[in-house]
Amino acid sequence: MSDTTTQAGGEQQQTAEQTATTTEQQQKQGDPANADLGDAGKKAIAAERDARKAAEKTAADLKAQLDKIEQANLSDLEKAQKRADAAEKALQATQSESLRLTIASKHGLTGDAVDLLHGSDEAELEARAARIAALTKAPGGPVVPGVGKTPAAAPENTNDWLRNLAKH
Repeated sequence: MSDTTTQAGGEQQQTAEQTATTTEQQQKQGDPANADLGDAGKKAIAAERDARKAAEKTAADLKAQLDKIEQANLSDLEKAQKRADAAEKALQATQSESLRLTIASKHGLTGDAVDLLHGSDEAELEARAARIAALTKAPGGPVVPGVGKTPAAAPENTNDWLRNLAKH
């Protein structure tokens, strides 16, 4: 057991030595601003820091430009989608109007009767057109009083004429 304890103690001692060595190396390297670098070293570090700031600024500017381009592309895409949607709606409206007028013509509807015809599909338009056509057609056509009768013989005097008028 004493051998195991010695080995464990030895490992701990080696780990402590490695930590101390690492700390010493870090202290030797240290922060360049804290160390005595001389004028050339300080100038090199200042130049590197300036270059880093410039690179970060350039990266931010390029990211802003990329974002702007992406927004422009999205807006172009959105514009194209809106134009496509508008064209599709116009096509549907034209097709619907064409179907409505075709069905109205098939049922003999004209003028105001066509304006009354509306529906969402062909079957509904057909049913409404048939109903409107049935309502607008008078049975037997228009009636004109006295058409087809032969006029009676002209009265010989005005009194006879008035009497005939009063009878009818």
